[in-house]
This record gives sequence, structure tokens and C-alpha cells, in this order.
Amino acid sequence: MEQIIVQTKQGTVSGKMEGRFAAFKGIPYGKAARFRRAEMCRWDGVLDCTGFGKKAPQIPAPFPPRPEPEPKDHFGEDCLNLNIYTPDTEGSMPVLVDIHGGAFQNGSNQDHTPDKVAEDRNFVYVNLNYRLGIFGYLYLGHILGPGYQTSGNNGLTDQMLALRWVHENIRAFGGDPERVTVMGASAGAKSIAALMLLPESRTYFSQVLLSSGAYQCVRSEETAEKVAERYFELLKPDDPEEILTMDTERLLAAQKELCASGESTCVFGPVADGAVIPYEWEERLHSDQYWSGRAIVGSCRNELVFYKFFDQNLPEHAPSIAEGLFGLNAKTAEEDYEKLCQEVVREKGNCDEETKKDLWIKVFSDYMYRTYSSRLAQILERNGSTVYKYSMEYAPAIHCQDQSFAFESKDGGELYPDETTREERLRFGHMIFRAYTNFVMTGNPNGEGVPQWPGYREGEFLQMRWDAESKAVPETEDDTLQRFPEQVYRL
Repeated sequence: MEQIIVQTKQGTVSGKMEGRFAAFKGIPYGKAARFRRAEMCRWDGVLDCTGFGKKAPQIPAPFPPRPEPEPKDHFGEDCLNLNIYTPDTEGSMPVLVDIHGGAFQNGSNQDHTPDKVAEDRNFVYVNLNYRLGIFGYLYLGHILGPGYQTSGNNGLTDQMLALRWVHENIRAFGGDPERVTVMGASAGAKSIAALMLLPESRTYFSQVLLSSGAYQCVRSEETAEKVAERYFELLKPDDPEEILTMDTERLLAAQKELCASGESTCVFGPVADGAVIPYEWEERLHSDQYWSGRAIVGSCRNELVFYKFFDQNLPEHAPSIAEGLFGLNAKTAEEDYEKLCQEVVREKGNCDEETKKDLWIKVFSDYMYRTYSSRLAQILERNGSTVYKYSMEYAPAIHCQDQSFAFESKDGGELYPDETTREERLRFGHMIFRAYTNFVMTGNPNGEGVPQWPGYREGEFLQMRWDAESKAVPETEDDTLQRFPEQVYRL
């Protein structure tokens, strides 16, 4: 195996060719004591970066199910590493940095592969790990004191440190630090929208691609404190400081109990702690202090339709699901569901069980994702950004399905057991792939094989409708429910 040696500002790394990519895996970008903010790390000699680094400690996600547990030695708290895949070509290339999703609780920088994300396009692909769950987002300032004021944002500051590392070193791997796109789906997209609140974001990336997520993940200090208090009630330490040295498995067991209900998506996430994210973050969001640049922003029509698939008694269970998803905002969700039901009754004379399920899916999907994607697109349009908005409508139009088509299966995968539509689905997946990678390459998603996708502008607010017949259509005022506050989960 021929080594490929690259000198970075932090040390020398060796990688190897994998297909058409020079691959450098597990490059350490930071080191951190437990619950402390990470710092850039350095090393002597040549660091072997031909194998993946550790994944962040986590509780395995229930879907997709694994045939057997992943080995424990794949995980560890020393997990702040990134992978770089650079095509075997000359010149300075655009860069795509991928921040994985997983409800701020699961996932790793191994979730996507370069052959699926880049295919034949010449850009440098980077994916990174960051701390998850309690290690990345448990707010301890009120329990352990000012030294832990930023603990609720460790995952976020990990991501920013990785972006700084990329900015300082990517030229050595053939990338252009002035042409960096940051991409994320779900918690990855939410992370990016939160990063956009921080001034240094303007330095480290000029383009974003946000699928099924926006800034709604930012929690108030009060909510974060209550989550931490619930966690300590389950952990039951004799002294709060025991958390600093306690066995990882015991900490994760208490986290699993904290997140035992299926509606724990919003329990973790960035915190308006007054140190990393200002208390007045909502004002910054709507001011010229928020990031501006070029953006693709969108969501899927039926983000949470799996609740309908898996729960035959959804109308009965929906209020408790709403409480788990939204906390204090659940009351508004129930009120809006009732209004939608009344509208159906006025129009059709009754609201049957199937319609009730569909209405709850709209409430869940809008308030968990679509409402905030729409708001973010308008915020960015107003601050001078170039925005391309989309709505994924291709049935079932489930959570993050556009990225699944574009960067994973290209044909929608196991959601579509019927092979008769596979050719159509492959064309569809490659069309989205081309649009998104055109954007990475040029800042514009338009090009051969992509329907004309105009910018999202006041007075028109046209969005791409990804469907069997994809085209730009106006975003209507009643497209998404809008009564929630900027913070989706409140306690």
C-alpha cells in the first residue's frame, strides 16, 4: 500500500487511495476533558490515518436495526476526528463538509460514503464526528458551576472547531477554503443553523445545504436546566461531581432511560447559555448579525408519517406524543389539530379516522420541521442571502428523504419494494444529486437534467417541488402552520 503524506498545521498524516479518492480517516481535530470545551490538538511524527477513528459514545438508534451490536471498541470519548476524501485531480476544488444527523444522540462520520456523495464530481468531501447526547449537550452550568457553563454546547463547539481545522488545512488536501459548503440533514441541519448564529461561521463557510432542519433546536437555559435535572434524578449520584469520573456505560444507561419514550428528538441540542449562544439569540437570528451566503433549505411534506404507519391508534395517542415532542408547545399543537379537524367537518361533514391521522401528521411534520425551514428561508432571503428552497413531495415524503435519494440509495431504498418504479426513482434520485452537487460546485443548483430552480424571493417565494414531475411552484401562505415560537421544545 502506497502511503500518501500530507503536512497539516497540526502535524503530518498518511492516507491511501480508495477508488478515485485519496482517503484520510480519523484525523484528530480536537481533544477535550469530559464536559469541557475542546481544544485543537497536535502530534509529532506521521499519524496513520488509513482507518476510521472512534465514534462518539451513543445508544444505538432503533432504526435501521442492526443484525448484531457494533463492537464497543468502535466508540470512545476521544472521538473528535474527521475524514477527508479528495479526488485524484489537479487544482483547487470546492469543499463539502457533512455534519451527520441522529437527534443529537446517534450517528458518526461513517454514515455517508464518498462514492455515494461525490460520485463523479470533483470536490473534496469531509465528514466529522462531534460529541453526542449528554457528552455533547448536557447543560451543567447550574449544577457544576461557571467552569461548565458551555457544556450544553460542546457538540456545537466541536463542530465549529472542526470547521476551523478544515479552514486552516484544506488547501493541503486540494480544497479551496473560500468555497466551503456545509451540509446536514435533521440534527445536522439544525446544528448548522445554530452555528450560523456564531460570528466565526462567516469565515468558515459560505454555503449551506439544510435538509429537514433549521434553528428550532436551540433550547433556552431554563429548558436545558430541567433536562439536566431529570437526568440527575435518573443517574442518582451521591455527589454531582461524580459525573466527571463515572463509567461511560452508567452515564449512557441513564441517558437511555431519559430518552426512553420515542419522542426524545428535542431533548438534546444547542443551548442559549449566554456564553456560546447569546440569550438574545432570537434577535440575532432576525438581524444582520446572522450568517448570510448561499443556501439550499427545505423539508419533506410528511416528515413524521411513520407515526401513522406504526400506530393504528394515532389520534388517541397523539396528544401525549405532542407533549414528548414539543413540551409546553403541545397545547398549541392540539389547538391547531382541532382547527384543522373543524375545517374538514365544515367542508365534508365529518372527519374520519384516516383523516385525523393525516392531520396529526401535518401538525407533527410542520412544527417539528417544515415551519422552521420556511421561516429560515425567509430570514435568509431578507438578509441578502441567495436562497433555493424545496419541498420533498415524492410519496411517502418522509423525514430526510431527499438526501436519502441523492446521497444514499439513489432509488429510495427499502421504502419502495415495488421494482416497477425503480427506473423512475433512479432518474429522480440522480436529478436531486445533480442539483445539490451543482450547488456545491458552483453555488447554483441549476444545470443539465435539473428543472429550472429559481431563487426564493419576496413577492414570489417559489420553491422546488421534488416529485414525479418536479418543478418550481409558489409557496402558499397556508403551506405550513406558523403559531409555534422559535424554540420548538420548551419545559
